[in-house]
Amino acid sequence: MVGLRLRDGALLVQDQKGGHLLDWQHRLYFTAVSGFALDAKNLSYMWADRVTLPRVLLETLEYLSGEGIAFDADDSVQDLIRQLEGEASEYLAAVAASLAHQETSKEAVPPPGFVRQLKPYQARCVEHLLAVRNGANFSVPGSGKTTIVLATLAHLRQQYEIEKLLVIGPRSCFLPWEDEYVACFGVAPRVARLTGTKSARSSLYLTAEQYELFLSTYQTAANDFGDIVQLCHKFKVFVVIDESHNIKKLEGGVWAESVLETARHASRRAVLSGTPAPNSYADLWTQVTFLWPGEQVLGDRNSYRFRCDDPTEHEAIRASVRPIFSRVKKSDLGLPEAFFQRIQCDLNPYQESIYRALSARVIGEVEHLPEERQMIRQWRKARMVRLIQAASNPALLARYSEEFDVPPLSGEGASVIQLIHKYPKFETPSKIEATIRQIDQLALRERKVVVWTSFVHNIRMLEHLLNGRQLFTLYGAVPRDESEDVEFNREQQIRAFKEAKGAAILLANPAACAESISLHKVCRDAIYLDRTFNCGQYMQSLDRIHRLGLSPDETVTYYLLIARKTIDETVDRRLEVKERNMLQLLDGDLPVGTLEADPLQLGQSEDEEAVDFLATMEDIERQGLPEGEPGIDTAKHRQ
Repeated sequence: MVGLRLRDGALLVQDQKGGHLLDWQHRLYFTAVSGFALDAKNLSYMWADRVTLPRVLLETLEYLSGEGIAFDADDSVQDLIRQLEGEASEYLAAVAASLAHQETSKEAVPPPGFVRQLKPYQARCVEHLLAVRNGANFSVPGSGKTTIVLATLAHLRQQYEIEKLLVIGPRSCFLPWEDEYVACFGVAPRVARLTGTKSARSSLYLTAEQYELFLSTYQTAANDFGDIVQLCHKFKVFVVIDESHNIKKLEGGVWAESVLETARHASRRAVLSGTPAPNSYADLWTQVTFLWPGEQVLGDRNSYRFRCDDPTEHEAIRASVRPIFSRVKKSDLGLPEAFFQRIQCDLNPYQESIYRALSARVIGEVEHLPEERQMIRQWRKARMVRLIQAASNPALLARYSEEFDVPPLSGEGASVIQLIHKYPKFETPSKIEATIRQIDQLALRERKVVVWTSFVHNIRMLEHLLNGRQLFTLYGAVPRDESEDVEFNREQQIRAFKEAKGAAILLANPAACAESISLHKVCRDAIYLDRTFNCGQYMQSLDRIHRLGLSPDETVTYYLLIARKTIDETVDRRLEVKERNMLQLLDGDLPVGTLEADPLQLGQSEDEEAVDFLATMEDIERQGLPEGEPGIDTAKHRQ
């Protein structure tokens, strides 16, 4: 007889009556095949991973039955077995409901109290979420994923299936969820932001009956795992993971593991992302497993890793995921066309001298690349960042770049370094001047404008030059919300910008506000002082002002500042190619590609980064080097 026990979240498989469970063939299965830890002294095997425990329990039951070994399960194991059997039936019903929904889809009618009018494609997504119970929405940014979830919540509350909504996501999503709740229901939610000290959060859990909406970051959800489980046991909780690509790691991690453990205790589950698989199919496992933790739709973690590496498996992966997600494409939104105005700028004299000297040095260094692979990547990144800085504002070269972890320029020649350090005394960079001129033109029409730059020093310089204007800032050092600084924080800056009368300027860093921020209702102009090769970050920034809610007669304009004969031209051309490819991908049924906002990388993969760098080097050759400087063997560099 074998005993199955749950002890402190671990599964124990114990030989109770001196049987043969420790014989070599059984030991081989439990330790080598399944990965249990052997406790020979107590004649038992132990499995301690809570996330994979449901799957391992089912496999253990199947093995014991196949070997004709009788077992006795304690109450905790029996409860888990019943739960898993119920989820298996529920999943089959969900797949059937999804197929029926595709064949007979009709518009879902919002319940009483839901005041926002749903778009037809949103209504279809609501109907899908209601049908599959635990589902994903992978719609493009700006399509109304929050509205879809809130409409689903309204139905579930009316049917008494859900009492509380818990949203786990980036801190930047808190304000949009609160604002969208008001827009959908016409009243402000009783909201508990799970922030601050542990004792402050504990008081919110203790008075949970007062709140209907709980907002948590991924980190807080990991730290408060026990409290969240108790919340789910006390109330019927709908747990939603917003921007779910942030917990995508297949190999696990504190955030991902805690979210997966939480899933088993929620009454309903949903994941939301416009970019569910930024890098590869591997990014889907955690998100899909959160939805159906006992069913293991994509299999166990280790076997799925091998499936992702096998292209012949990709269609089967898509087929497994397809029934449990819905998606709104960019082409479904019916948005007015956005206009791109490229503003060409000639470098000012000192800036041009610095840029040409720097580009010549980069060409010379190509012939002496470091041999170690990771060092090559760091070398490429540093050179491309420096060229972008030089084209934007040479004063950036004298500073350590926190945004890209690139040290200040040194050793490039005494005269160049001296010129860089004294540069602010000689002239203002041409693109800074062009930015101010464009702001002035928009101010005459009392337009609000977002100015995007990848470098915080540019924001600070513009703050000084634009002193006296209605000016607001968003970058990494600005506190996130009132829990960090009551008077000055990102939420306060966003709200103040939206509520400002007349012309106003928002100076923003894409890394600080690429996600979960909607500005389209008050702002339809954006100036790009500089851009990197990061297409995902660029496209997310575009969506801040071009999204659902615009009327057909409203015009969105992007002003792209490009320094002639610099890396700006390379960035512009490469982003056009990447954006065209990405839009084709986003209009597919399941977006799997390289759309990821990573502030520490210019490229989304090593291969793509190499292509970006090679294009930069070829453009330097085409644009012309200072007289007497060596060229580059591009054929050799391709190798």
